[in-house]
Amino acid sequence: MISAVVWKELREQGLIALSLVVLGAGVMAAAALLGNAPVENASPTDVIRYLGIGRLATLMLAVTAGMVCGGAIFAAERESGTIGFLESLPATRWQIWKAKLVAGFLLAFVQIVLLVGVGASMGLIPNTGWAFAVVIYALMAFVWGVLGSTSAHTTLGSVGVAIPAATLTAIVVLIPITIFFQNPGTSLPRPIGGFLFLVGMFIIPLVISGWLFTDADRARAADDIPQVPLTTVRAPGVVALAPTPKPVHRRPRLGISALVWLVVRQGLGPGLVISGFALLCGLLMLVPTIQPIVVWPGIALLAGVLAGVTAFADEQTRGVSRYWGEQRLPLGRVWLVKISMHFVFLLWLLFLLVIPMVVRAQAEGLPRLARGHTTLAIVFRSQLFDELGRQGWKYLMVPAIYGFAAGHLAGLLFRKLVVACGVAGILGGVGAVAWGPSLLAGGVKSWQLWLPPAAALLIGLIIIRAWSADRLGTRGPLTRLIVCGVVCCLVLSAGLVYRMIEVPDVAGNNDDLAYVASLTPFDANIGGRDFKTAAERFARGSSSMSPDFNRQGGNAPTSRRPRVEDRLENVARFGWPKEDEELGEWLDKIFSAPAPISEELTWIALAQRASEQPIGIYEYPQLTSIVGPTAQTLDNARRLGVGLVARGLQQQAQGDNEALVNLGKIVLSLGKTLRNGSIVPSLMIGIEIERVLFSGIDRWLDRLPHTPEQGRVLRQMIELVENADSKVPFDPIPHFLSERYVLRESLKAPTQWLPQLITPPGGDLETANMEVEMVGLAWAVPWERERTRRIAGLGFETGRLTNFSLVHGRPGAGFLIARSRSAGDL
Repeated sequence: MISAVVWKELREQGLIALSLVVLGAGVMAAAALLGNAPVENASPTDVIRYLGIGRLATLMLAVTAGMVCGGAIFAAERESGTIGFLESLPATRWQIWKAKLVAGFLLAFVQIVLLVGVGASMGLIPNTGWAFAVVIYALMAFVWGVLGSTSAHTTLGSVGVAIPAATLTAIVVLIPITIFFQNPGTSLPRPIGGFLFLVGMFIIPLVISGWLFTDADRARAADDIPQVPLTTVRAPGVVALAPTPKPVHRRPRLGISALVWLVVRQGLGPGLVISGFALLCGLLMLVPTIQPIVVWPGIALLAGVLAGVTAFADEQTRGVSRYWGEQRLPLGRVWLVKISMHFVFLLWLLFLLVIPMVVRAQAEGLPRLARGHTTLAIVFRSQLFDELGRQGWKYLMVPAIYGFAAGHLAGLLFRKLVVACGVAGILGGVGAVAWGPSLLAGGVKSWQLWLPPAAALLIGLIIIRAWSADRLGTRGPLTRLIVCGVVCCLVLSAGLVYRMIEVPDVAGNNDDLAYVASLTPFDANIGGRDFKTAAERFARGSSSMSPDFNRQGGNAPTSRRPRVEDRLENVARFGWPKEDEELGEWLDKIFSAPAPISEELTWIALAQRASEQPIGIYEYPQLTSIVGPTAQTLDNARRLGVGLVARGLQQQAQGDNEALVNLGKIVLSLGKTLRNGSIVPSLMIGIEIERVLFSGIDRWLDRLPHTPEQGRVLRQMIELVENADSKVPFDPIPHFLSERYVLRESLKAPTQWLPQLITPPGGDLETANMEVEMVGLAWAVPWERERTRRIAGLGFETGRLTNFSLVHGRPGAGFLIARSRSAGDL
């Protein structure tokens, strides 16, 4: 049959197709010769400049060919009066639809490929990917033309139906794809979102077209009276007709449309009232003092409970539940339709809750605000959703789904709606609260969340027959109800237990605790404490004096002169610049600065005393966080080391060759203190300070006079460098353990660092603190506390972890990944 229909389509549309290809080739030739080429860096919204006349003409001609070919498949039959001939064929409308679709597809594909080939020969197709995209969009136009052809009576009318239908469907399909598959910081979806969009735009018109065209067959199958054929019975002297024992089977109607109509009639009044309250709650969340991320779980739970309880509310309040059983109606189908329709009602309620916030975000300029933020963060005005990522959708949906499952079950068990709502609120709330901490801690698998409500929904299906017979209180149904309830609780508990055991408890998980406990006590850390104080005073004095010197600058413009501290950095690399008198004046002033009134020693005296003490600890892991003043204190130490090396080279230029030896002892002691028992950044600063010193020693040697009198100074420098060289191989383990301890303690106390992540510039700190308290409380529950302990021992600090799904959606996960290093890095 398909071959005959293909031949028929070729005869009817062949001339039109040939004309379109020939004329299209002429249009593309004119566009290639006369049209403007694509403009680089043009905005995609400026289609003509972005694509150029030639490419745009190729795309439009291919899309037109697909649309016209698809629109003529059925509409041309009606237009020419031959549709009756097709319907009289000994075939179902489904077979006719498939044959026409295949024939039209082949003809459209040939036209599109010919047009693309002509465009490629004229240089209008830049690459294979662009040609593939043109073919895809042209075939998409074809399937929408098929839909229009199914509905319209003329080919032109089919195009008029297809274009607005495709546009409206594209908008509807793009809304969830933009929400669920958005690339943060852009308005474009991720590749999987683009793929789903194309799949939807191909499947939707084909399904609707096939459904509409075959509707007559379904109506006939439902309305036909089963006929029992007669057969001739021959007996001696008798010839009679008798029914054939084998009956004729017909396709039954499922009654879905009747059930949908019933559900709509039953829920129309309550649905309008509940929808009004939902919209009112959505408007209330616009109040500045209300934080939507905090109040959403409770409101979403209530919406789920009401949507679930009202599924069978009409039967319960009117006492007509027995009708379903007495009439021997398909209870499973009734249950499925009711639950499906009320789940759609739940989605409608959630839409009403969120639409006021979406409108506000759009009015404030969503495209402008969305740079670097997810859609949820913009709509709910909370950067915590940026940290949660796709887990944020689970945070929003879990209360509603658990409330819906509990509401549907309570609606079957209790006749009074108030009692059913109260019980459902408690049961659904317990389930949602159980998963709330995990949703704020990341790494939750979908099966863990959705199996418990799915089990609760299945309980309703299991007891629906006993409910219709008013026998829920008897032993059998009651036993099944209790067993299923226990299973549902076990499923929920198993998911929570899996949260803990999912993260392996690796050997040596707590080694960092033992290592930190073995460090030098605070009271005995005189060298580390003095170095830290000296570095802080040097940096403070440097910052206070530098602006005065930077404003002077002699005859050169200030904007062209390097800052004093920038010139100081170059001293160890290039030697002391004798012509830079201002730098020497700056160093003299800072090294002669008096001690603060409350202190006895100057900063240089403190540094000298610290170098004479046993090696201490500059940054204690116990006092370090993943964010905070650590970077500043380490930078103070680096500036101190650079200043000491520059001072030594300055005094060498003034004739004191021994100054760098004495100051080098302080610098080397500072480097050892930074590297001793501390975090990796402190180790790196210690190494950097030593490199600055050795670079300065190179410049010192370049200018050291080759005289016997300098032999003593040279031997002192050699001895200094030899003593600084470690006699044992470098061991990165202590630094990794310090890093692990810092990560572990920071994971226990998100209040120390989370506000900096979720508080926008100029944002409300009190609002952010409320969200931080939510996260801190969530991570303190027993199963999440154990999971956090295990995560800390996985080896983030050593870069060993590859399964980042364990922390996906966990606030602060970026810190864990950013601090990973390998032993080779150190």
